[in-house]
Amino acid sequence: MVSAISILALLALSGHVTTYSDGTKELIFVQTLWRHGDRSPTKTFPTDPFQEDAWTFGGGGWGQLSPAGMKQHLNLGKMLRSRYVGDYQFFPTKYNAKQVTTCSSTSTNSEFKIYVRSTDVNRTIISAMSNLLGQYGQNDGSSVPDVDYPNITGWPTGYVPIAVHTVDDDTDHLGNMEATCPFREQVWNLAKTSDEVKNFINSEKVQSMLGNLTKFTGQTVDIDNLWIITNALYIEQIYYNDTIRTKNTWFTDDLYAQADAINDQVQLYQNGIFKTVPNVVNGHDVGVLTRKVRGGPILDDMVMHMNIKLDCQGKTTPNCTWINNLKNYVYSAHDTTIYAFFSALLIEEYAVKPNGGYPLYSAAVLLELYIDHADNKPYFKMVYHEQENSGFKDITMGIQGCPNGTSYCSLDILRNFAQTIKPDQPIDQWCYTDLDAKHAGMTTVSLFLIAVILAIQNDFMGLF
Repeated sequence: MVSAISILALLALSGHVTTYSDGTKELIFVQTLWRHGDRSPTKTFPTDPFQEDAWTFGGGGWGQLSPAGMKQHLNLGKMLRSRYVGDYQFFPTKYNAKQVTTCSSTSTNSEFKIYVRSTDVNRTIISAMSNLLGQYGQNDGSSVPDVDYPNITGWPTGYVPIAVHTVDDDTDHLGNMEATCPFREQVWNLAKTSDEVKNFINSEKVQSMLGNLTKFTGQTVDIDNLWIITNALYIEQIYYNDTIRTKNTWFTDDLYAQADAINDQVQLYQNGIFKTVPNVVNGHDVGVLTRKVRGGPILDDMVMHMNIKLDCQGKTTPNCTWINNLKNYVYSAHDTTIYAFFSALLIEEYAVKPNGGYPLYSAAVLLELYIDHADNKPYFKMVYHEQENSGFKDITMGIQGCPNGTSYCSLDILRNFAQTIKPDQPIDQWCYTDLDAKHAGMTTVSLFLIAVILAIQNDFMGLF
């Protein structure tokens, strides 16, 4: 269901556009998945001296984008413009509101170039706005006063506001890895009973750390809420590094490093990455199921867009109008989203360092679709922007089946991954299917009631 304030942002852009080719390969489509910028903690532990009132930027409170985070995405937007407008001349130079229409796959007059979808939390929405400001809001002469924006005192010269919309965060199984999904919770609970995870949890170093943190933080700490502590401490070291050790007397660099390393391993498990392959519990491969329910939906969505783009080449039928005019599909989301996507492709270790650590602020994945006019076959390239001040790194060769020594890989490789790891049912249905159900109808009803409770009590909703 799309909310009234939703972020499926439709951008209509005009201007001189040429195609970009690398030899015989022509770029025809780009999909972008980025993490929001720097933010305040989304929550913390009871004894933390830095509670919600310690965070005043971005309107104040938990989980808000900071000015540093806005800057990170402004700069990323400029980098994307430099790549696709400047170097590649693939994106148009100018925003044109006259071409904005309602989003419809059956519209015969819809004409748009960039489509942005964000999760429904402030930091991802404002990150998208900041990014678009970098791409299409600068005073560079590409927009016209009193045509594209009001020419009045107080309005930033060249700034053309672009609307951003969203879907309900609790049902956004593409962008929000913690959207209510009882099936995912069942799989995770089952994974925790596997020998590998049990041995990890019961190890001396993990039990000692959880016990110490329980004593220090004023709450019972387990592997499911450890991230709250490590995430808060990570951000506090950025903003309160001068006082964190005096106000939080138990905090040490060594303790933080050990807790963070434990949490990194938990995150690998939560994304279906195990040393035991296959990791089968009660007849279920919890690794594959986890990757299907987390990263499977967004990978499948991206490949679906690429297939439609290819199928509609040379066609002018009404159902192809929207994709024919689409140059760029954007997901503004979270570190968990990118990591689930990488885990679905089994490249999380190749792409993200250190192993188990989540993507950093303003990290971005660029998935480019090409047609090779020599063999008339589709290829893709995957590029990664690790963080602020880093460039774009080609990670295509890290994907299993993609050849070494080239930046391009057959689209069939990505299609095979998507087919293997996509949810067994449409994700909105699969989330309400019991793992061992024999009577799906009754199970779906009961799990729906569970979901209502989770929607109220879910500690993770929109927290990343």
